[in-house]
Amino acid sequence: MNIGELEKRTGVTKQNIRFYERKGLLKPERNVRNQYREYTEKDVQDLMMIKMFRKLGMSLEEIGRVLEKDTTLESAVKKQMDSLEKKQKELSGSIRMCRRLCGEKLEELDPARVLDEIEELEHRGETFMAIVNDYKTVIEEEHKKEFSFRPDTMVLNPKEFTDALFQYADENHLNLVITKEGMYPVFEIDGVEYEAERFFKRFGATIRCRMTHPELAEDSRVPEKKRKVYRFLNRYFLVILLLCFLAATRGNLMSAVLAGMVLIPIIYWMFGRQ
Repeated sequence: MNIGELEKRTGVTKQNIRFYERKGLLKPERNVRNQYREYTEKDVQDLMMIKMFRKLGMSLEEIGRVLEKDTTLESAVKKQMDSLEKKQKELSGSIRMCRRLCGEKLEELDPARVLDEIEELEHRGETFMAIVNDYKTVIEEEHKKEFSFRPDTMVLNPKEFTDALFQYADENHLNLVITKEGMYPVFEIDGVEYEAERFFKRFGATIRCRMTHPELAEDSRVPEKKRKVYRFLNRYFLVILLLCFLAATRGNLMSAVLAGMVLIPIIYWMFGRQ
């Protein structure tokens, strides 16, 4: 069968099929007359295996070891299960840390009283959770509008650019389809169109991806004034944190309280987002 038929059989895009071939996970035979790739039922089975293991979060390297029979299925699955359980414990630890943070005291400041009020608001489903949810929504919107990553290569030609985009998509479990190749490629993630560009920083190449229509990412339920505030908080979070610390250490109680009230919903969301 050809690659179009393989795509229909497995639900894996042609671009991802090519990517897995370049990674050595798929090794189709070539027709000796025209050098076209010809896929068999074994390729269908292998591709379905790859798709299944990626759904479980398994790395490409480990999948390759399974397909090459360098490791057993049981060993690979147990290894992945251990990794997932470790992440689960880390999440539980973050939750416990957040709870301990709620009980901490900072000199004259009594955060327990403030946190009790916040918890009461949470139970009643009022202002605080609305702030947290709106803040989370806006930050997710901003990340969806624009994101950057550092590729493994210098991305000196369209092929390297394409490979870098597919590698990023595969590592982050994204359904990416390139609609225009080149040094300024256009692609879609779950139907959302992006334009990409490469530029150089001190430590090498960086790829920046921007939504073609960023306004489509915005939730109309969040007022524009609030959205501007949350963007500001996200951009200057570390500065606000430093000011809060300096105010508290210098005994400026009111400044510390005000900064704390700004930081508490952000910290709560940062822990809760995991």
